[in-house]
Amino acid sequence: MNLPVTRYPDGFSLAYLPDEHLLIGRWLRPVSLVELQAHYDALLQAALAHGHCRHWLLDVRRRPINDTAAKQWFGEEFGPRLPGVLGQPVVIAYFAMVGQEVAATDPMLGENIRQGSLHGARYHYFDQEGAAMAWLAQQP
Repeated sequence: MNLPVTRYPDGFSLAYLPDEHLLIGRWLRPVSLVELQAHYDALLQAALAHGHCRHWLLDVRRRPINDTAAKQWFGEEFGPRLPGVLGQPVVIAYFAMVGQEVAATDPMLGENIRQGSLHGARYHYFDQEGAAMAWLAQQP
């Protein structure tokens, strides 16, 4: 079942795979912080609508992952809320064309990864979608 985001149809797509109990969000172009916040809110609403879906694959290849304001907002406001709203653990695989080791060397991304683990979330970065899907399938 596809769940289109009608507010920004040219910048983001959202789908739910019921067999895997998995949400997939794909950014189709760079987006503003306001758009990004709306997209993450759409992901959260879809997760709630589909039985508190805690496994997400986020394709961020077409939007910058090093935007300071976006990393700060996610790390301080949005990310910490997820485990309390959806249950634990929340598991997010980022298909970003960089691996976990590269993402962890970015101070803010590394801190978001660390803070996520403290709050009951796992964030992992992948340079191949197949590896991200395999990792998600192994998570509780």
